[in-house]
Amino acid sequence: MLANLNKRRWHVVMLMLLTLAMILPGLASIPVVDRDEARYAQASVQMAESGDLLNIRFQDEARNKKPAGVYWAQTTMIKIFIPDGGEYRIWAQRLPSVLGALLTILALYWGGLRMVGRDAALIASALLATSFIFVFEAHIAKTDALLCASTTVIFSALARLRNDGGQREVWAFWIALGVSIMIKGPIGLLLVGLSLASLWIWDRSLTWARPLLNWKAIIVFILIWLPWAVTIYIVTDGVFFIESLGQDLGGKIVSGQESHGAPPGTHSLAIWATLWPASLFLLPGLVYAVKAVRSGGDNAVIRAMRFSLAWSVPFWIVIEIMPTKLPHYGLPVFPALCIMMATSIMALKHISGFSVSRFLSGIIFLVITTIVLGGILYAQSLYGEMDSMWVSYAICAVAGLAAIIAAFSLWAGKVKACLGATLLTSLIFIGGTFGYILPNIDAFNISENVAQELTQFAPAVAATRIHSPHFTEPSLVYHVGTEIDVTGHTPDLFKDALVILDLERESTETDIQILTASVTARGLCIETSNSIKGFNYSKGQKVDLIILRKALCADLT
Repeated sequence: MLANLNKRRWHVVMLMLLTLAMILPGLASIPVVDRDEARYAQASVQMAESGDLLNIRFQDEARNKKPAGVYWAQTTMIKIFIPDGGEYRIWAQRLPSVLGALLTILALYWGGLRMVGRDAALIASALLATSFIFVFEAHIAKTDALLCASTTVIFSALARLRNDGGQREVWAFWIALGVSIMIKGPIGLLLVGLSLASLWIWDRSLTWARPLLNWKAIIVFILIWLPWAVTIYIVTDGVFFIESLGQDLGGKIVSGQESHGAPPGTHSLAIWATLWPASLFLLPGLVYAVKAVRSGGDNAVIRAMRFSLAWSVPFWIVIEIMPTKLPHYGLPVFPALCIMMATSIMALKHISGFSVSRFLSGIIFLVITTIVLGGILYAQSLYGEMDSMWVSYAICAVAGLAAIIAAFSLWAGKVKACLGATLLTSLIFIGGTFGYILPNIDAFNISENVAQELTQFAPAVAATRIHSPHFTEPSLVYHVGTEIDVTGHTPDLFKDALVILDLERESTETDIQILTASVTARGLCIETSNSIKGFNYSKGQKVDLIILRKALCADLT
């Protein structure tokens, strides 16, 4: 008993170290990501500056999309780690996502212990901790890592409750469900409802869930979100819920919102990359789970597979049907997929089955690995410094070799070698990409470069007098200041002390001529900054920005 406890503690330590090893590289050095992270981060900055914890705003615009939970978490980090008047550092606002990632992995291990045993729980947690989209979301200051944490606690609490759990699981379920509402509204409720309904149809009974009818825990669940919901309804006269549920969530359900529309099946194709490199085990995991539940038995593993399928498949169907699709939408069910994959790995240690699915998984894995590695090298060659290319080649070469070993080991049935090579692939490539390659692609860091040029070109000019009609990404607001004008209106040097224009635009030359004529008529001249070149990945466009300001002609001679 004591030995088992010590082993579990050692597993927890290993999982925490693995998760941190995947997340910490690049946390402070990767530029603010446009557009969602920049919007969340800037809204949290304004919340911290104003002290208004109810109204969520991006500049003057009300941001009535998600509840206040993530903004409160980021504002707390700002207050703790950023001194008053100090320069904002994005790593502080990313800390809630880091904590969410750690909680996700520990919660999955906690649930997996009761579902599939200690070793499979460890493998499932390690696979999730090293998957691409999980690591990415843990690196950025938005809702999805925290949502995944809350839904994984819910998933694990229900799984343990289904396997003779007690009041601890009941309280964990209701508290996590309440937190999920404060993070991303009804998504957690939808996931739970679909899962429990599927299990009820499948098993014809939910008697194991009766302990959830704990009125004290339910009251705490309600108190987590109801006071905020009532207050925000009163303060905004109901507008928050009209825009959040009606326009934001409803818009995503009925149409492809913000140019993110895609046909059904997109998530099922994308998962090979979003779950990479753990996706190597996806087909064997699904085949094993389906065969297990079709066997007709009712042991612990079969019950775990049934629960994992009920957790993942209905929600997956919903996000496939939705016209709006983003890669992270499937993240809340990735823990269930990892449980299935880990259980198949444990089975493959004792039997040499699933030959077709292992072969197909290996082929798909090598194709995706080639695309992923090739894509980052292509981006580095186009937009990075050539002097550092050799490091990128070295990272991709070692990761590629590990991936080849993983695929061939899976084909040969050498599961331990396959698992070790898969985790090594992730540690080398994802750690190297986030820790070294992406931070050193300076062309992606346009907004921070503009902010640095501004401090040299016009250090005394306040952000209230800066106008950027061409480059309007939210990250520019975060780096330069809340009051910068990024509305796209025609600039006027007599209204705005500084104007930021993009030389890549055909209209820019005409704008400069108009501004020059206007300034010259008043006996002034225009001074221009150094050029700031980069690549706006949000639009897929090159930019070549210059900063203009009016000045006395005598000062320029």
